[in-house]
Amino acid sequence: MSDKLLKTINRVILLSILLFSKTIFATQTLTIWSSHQNRDFMTIMANKFKKKHDVNISVIQLDPSEIKAEILLSAEDGGLPDIIIIPSDFLGMHNLMKLYPIPQRWYRENLTPAVRDTVKLQGSYWGIPLIQGNFLLLYYNKKYVQHPATDFNDIILAKNQFIKKNIMPMGWNYNDMYYFMPFLSAFDGQPITNGKITLNTPAMIQALKYYHYLADQGIVNPECDYRCSQLDFVNGKSAYSINGDWAYHDLKNMLGSDLGVALLPKVDGKVMHPMSSTFVLALPNYTQHAKIMQHLIKEFSEFVQQQDNQRLVYEKTQLLPISRAYFQELSKKAKGDSLVMFQQMALTEPMPSVLNMSIAWQALAIGFQRYQAGATAEYSATHMQNMAIEQLEKLDKK
Repeated sequence: MSDKLLKTINRVILLSILLFSKTIFATQTLTIWSSHQNRDFMTIMANKFKKKHDVNISVIQLDPSEIKAEILLSAEDGGLPDIIIIPSDFLGMHNLMKLYPIPQRWYRENLTPAVRDTVKLQGSYWGIPLIQGNFLLLYYNKKYVQHPATDFNDIILAKNQFIKKNIMPMGWNYNDMYYFMPFLSAFDGQPITNGKITLNTPAMIQALKYYHYLADQGIVNPECDYRCSQLDFVNGKSAYSINGDWAYHDLKNMLGSDLGVALLPKVDGKVMHPMSSTFVLALPNYTQHAKIMQHLIKEFSEFVQQQDNQRLVYEKTQLLPISRAYFQELSKKAKGDSLVMFQQMALTEPMPSVLNMSIAWQALAIGFQRYQAGATAEYSATHMQNMAIEQLEKLDKK
């Protein structure tokens, strides 16, 4: 073999080694889809993780109303990210979302039974809780309200004084059933009872009628969605707003000392119980990743659970931690707005993390559309239940 040929072969081998090494040791990229409305939530953790690891993290913010469909469609065509950050009630669809059952040894924090129950289904764990809460409460503008209403009757009585100032009494995402749910609870209704979907009930009929009554009385604009209602509130066009704990940080930044926080008002003396859940880290198609990526995902999953990282997130966003010890520490020393947050959290109803809950949401939305179009409350409640049963039967046949 000639020297020239030998040198050429050596160059090819050396180049192959270099290219192979570059592939093995190249900076990895974690892709995360997040549906939490506080955009700082994941960015804080991602930036801190990147400082300690040679990794790129791409956090893609998806609309909360669209992410479920996006995940389900992507699960079919193979376009899922490495990690998804979703409400715990999505976990009932773990099979359809192709989620990886997370080993119990991955859990680093002492969780309360209520928090643990949000991720445990049929004996397996499907997500790692990151924050808890995700509940609704009452915000008010102190320019217009000195003492927040404790009952919707107070707001109805004060309606004219707000209208004279050319502002709406209240605003919320009227057509989103998550906002309807506290009204249903005030009439002792639940979408899931003993694991079964229960939508065609007297409580549902009463709640639908009262909900419509508030719009009919001009208390809330039924045409206003989430963005519209939040903009109206921060721009001083509404006195009150029903919004989530996730919005507190942004509202405080925009309204400053004018922002007031209170418990949800009662309905004719009946307490409203908003739903609560955890936001979780879940892993689609984990086993299809290379070992180096699996190790990185596991590291990130353990990192976000660390109490100092939960502390950082709470200090920056006021989102409640899942650590039992840290949550108790915060609740004991809470005051002002933080105290109201913990008081409202204590009045919440945990959202079931089961498939039936996902079906119930869909049926509620369809039935409510019928009601808005002019159907009776009785017909709409029956239609909701029928839609849910029909969907259950379709899934049973698969």
